Amino acid sequence: MNDKYIIKRITDENDFDEILLIEEKAFFEPYTKEIFLYDFNYHPYSEYYKLILDEKIIGYCGLWVIEENAQITTIAISPEYQSKGYGSILLEFIINYLKERNCQNVTLEVRVSNEKAIKFYEKFQFQKITLRKHYYENGEDAYLMILVFSAQYN
Repeated sequence: MNDKYIIKRITDENDFDEILLIEEKAFFEPYTKEIFLYDFNYHPYSEYYKLILDEKIIGYCGLWVIEENAQITTIAISPEYQSKGYGSILLEFIINYLKERNCQNVTLEVRVSNEKAIKFYEKFQFQKITLRKHYYENGEDAYLMILVFSAQYN
């Protein structure tokens, strides 16, 4: 891939206008701008990163990093850029960043019906560890998945 992209930490809440457009296209029950801004401004462990291509945000990831544990709260690539490797680029960046922060693991939740996402996370060695019943607003269950950073990564 020869595309010129950059991944940067979000420091300006105005970026969430572009992120919201991706969120609404990518998710069945999208976060609202208020949810993003509350997390961004008031959650002490919250961090957001953006994937920029040609000066346009095409993907993002939200994290909570608490000591040696991390959780991916949201991650998405704009649908028109999916299946082109950008999701892998972003997730690889996040994993490497968390290893540098000496995190021991990272978790995330994913809809049980989202087979494409589950396969994507499994490609990065995430494993299903439990089922969260009625996790989503529509009553759908979620898998809690974890990636444990073993000694081979340090």
